[in-house]
Amino acid sequence: MKRIVTIQDFSCVGSCSLTAAIPVLSAAGVECCGIPTALLSNHTGFPTFYSIDLTDELAPISDQLKREHIDFDGVYTGYIASIDQIEHIEEFIRRFRKPGDPLFIDPVMGDNGKAYSTVTPAFIDRMRQLCRRADLILPNATEAGLLLEKELPAQLDEEGARALADELAASLTPNVVVTGLQLDKYIACAGAGRDRFVVKKLHIARSFPGTGDLYGAVLIGSLIQGNALSAAADNAAEFVALAIQKTPCDQDTRFGVWFEP
Repeated sequence: MKRIVTIQDFSCVGSCSLTAAIPVLSAAGVECCGIPTALLSNHTGFPTFYSIDLTDELAPISDQLKREHIDFDGVYTGYIASIDQIEHIEEFIRRFRKPGDPLFIDPVMGDNGKAYSTVTPAFIDRMRQLCRRADLILPNATEAGLLLEKELPAQLDEEGARALADELAASLTPNVVVTGLQLDKYIACAGAGRDRFVVKKLHIARSFPGTGDLYGAVLIGSLIQGNALSAAADNAAEFVALAIQKTPCDQDTRFGVWFEP
């Protein structure tokens, strides 16, 4: 069985980050190990939250895993809170990533056209450097714009979506899937690299936190199962769409989608 380690935050309540990645990758037949970058009582989409920064714990965790001779078949990063954490994660990759093992990076930095308040130009530049090490990056439309230092139009056509993915692949990493692209009445993802594609699903006018994390976990699980990147992207888009449809209309959206069924 493949063993993947995912490095991102853990929210005790709310389906996102590690609480989405671990069960989904496990269901895909992957042993999923989690290293939390922060521990939150609930995710930041709630009005208030309690958070413990775990930056100082990353090196001791890495040391202990190395002491026990534990190895992994791939690394998957999600939300990273600071440049210091990027430094720790790069050191972890140097210590544990074997030749040929995949590195998947979701460069979580913003959404809905805006960078998160903690994301500085220096952080974006450092994330750009990390992305250049990856086999596959999974930015959303906002993050694609931040990585390329350009403002994207609110609407794209299919050729514009393909061109955006191509530009990221040419400047950063061999394989890219850009998510959350608005194409008329569709929400789309565009891929570049060993596959060049656009996957479209009818836009569902409901917004939930954690759907990007869910998408990434399904796509990576599908890739590890042996699917082509375009098929994995389609599987992930369909899974998220079905999870949104499965979630009752009176459900408090802050708790995320019902992906368990």
